[in-house]
Amino acid sequence: MADESTPPPLPSQPVVIAPASRTEPLAIISLVLAILSWIVCLLIGSIPAIICGHMARSKIRRSNGALTGMNFALAGLIIAYLEIPMGIMGGIMLVDMIRSDRVRLHDLALEKKEIISDDTRSKITVSGFWVKRSDLNKHSSLQAAKPDKELYLIVIGDSKTKVPNMTLQQHHQTTRDHMLKQLNNSSATDPVSTTIDNHPALQDELRGTENGKNVVFLHTTVDEGDSFEQILAWTEKGRWASENQELHNATSSFHIGE
Repeated sequence: MADESTPPPLPSQPVVIAPASRTEPLAIISLVLAILSWIVCLLIGSIPAIICGHMARSKIRRSNGALTGMNFALAGLIIAYLEIPMGIMGGIMLVDMIRSDRVRLHDLALEKKEIISDDTRSKITVSGFWVKRSDLNKHSSLQAAKPDKELYLIVIGDSKTKVPNMTLQQHHQTTRDHMLKQLNNSSATDPVSTTIDNHPALQDELRGTENGKNVVFLHTTVDEGDSFEQILAWTEKGRWASENQELHNATSSFHIGE
């Protein structure tokens, strides 16, 4: 009887290990961009988020399971698409706000506003940007400012009963000399004659340093009849060239009595 031999073992079959699936990076990028766009600023990141989201979904479908992240991409697309109408509405609201601010500023520039002294004896007429103040000088009867441009104006009245026999020229020179002593590195232009509220007046410019700032004063003295009205309008030296006309206009608008 022939020996029965053990058949040789069959070669082992190779074990095939399926490659681990990985998340498509574009899906994550789409979601991150959509979230950041929502938090920071609508529409800035929503368009890139939509592009990345669609590219990610396309790659995932063609990968036959090698890529995952379909839910991430879908979430990014949903958030990004929701941002678009909200972003448009936000943009419309922003444009309306800007337009409203421009209209308001235009109206304030054209508005004629009266600022009246506490004793109601005098007033100036200025644009709507000016406001009444009470902290510029304790001796002044009228105080006003245009804060955004750092323009200031005060009026100090001096009854002629307190300065008998003093002329307009003498009073103007007295207040001029006093101010020049208070300023560092001071200088002044020659006084010129003018008319304020149908009253004779003298006016000059005083320059110097006050509290560490270079300033220019428009110094005006008005002979009102019963009193001398000293009008001081000033701003920083760097603003003088562009803003002095408004200070001249505010000074010229001064009115006293009925």
